[in-house]
Amino acid sequence: MLNGSGLQIQTNGKNNYKMQEQKDNIRQLRKRLQDCEDYILRIAKPFEGYWDKATEEVIDDHLGTRQWILNEMFAKHATEAEVRCFEVVNERLLALTKQLNERHRTLQDQMSAIHTLSGEPFELETTLLYSHNENDPHLFTMEEDAFYGSRWNEMLWVIGDNSRLDDICWCCGDHLCNLDDGQTWAEGPLRIPQLDHLCVCYAVHALCTHMNYSIPDLLRMTTYAFNYQINTNVDPILFEG
Repeated sequence: MLNGSGLQIQTNGKNNYKMQEQKDNIRQLRKRLQDCEDYILRIAKPFEGYWDKATEEVIDDHLGTRQWILNEMFAKHATEAEVRCFEVVNERLLALTKQLNERHRTLQDQMSAIHTLSGEPFELETTLLYSHNENDPHLFTMEEDAFYGSRWNEMLWVIGDNSRLDDICWCCGDHLCNLDDGQTWAEGPLRIPQLDHLCVCYAVHALCTHMNYSIPDLLRMTTYAFNYQINTNVDPILFEG
């Protein structure tokens, strides 16, 4: 029979084994991530976004793998600083969504007045965008960057180009007003214990579940903008604000 001290040694041994196992698992994930990103960039870079359908599908598939790996690493190792950063990003995107709604309603009223005078029908579409400039990325640098080992700037460029849009949009039109109603949009990779205390807004949900952005990507993305498009019987009028 083991005495108290022996039992403690045995328990410490199990804990040390588990910690080493977790470290090995993270190293394997990091290596898989870097191999995945190297492959993506080898086939994406030479064509600078002008990919045929088959190449686009291969890139999209590997971007999905990359997203899963990064989310898995975050779920296993999210620091207090990362969780706090997520809270700040979530609050910011919710505030931007509300601001977009207000501008949409103001512009809608102005266009309605013009329609009353001209009689010409119109349709107003407002969009919240993430826009990534590879040459001037403005990415948020974090202490955990080395832990993940991702090539953030290049990969965010690929994700953006792979969408076939110059900018990434996820919120359009009047229905925006009803999406953030106090119920969390934490689904898929966002449904983890570290984020249980948060009411995840729709914009975060859209970026991390409808697109190929991982949670660690989200924490480093800073450049958002509003886009307005007025569709008339003639041609769309497009401008940013």
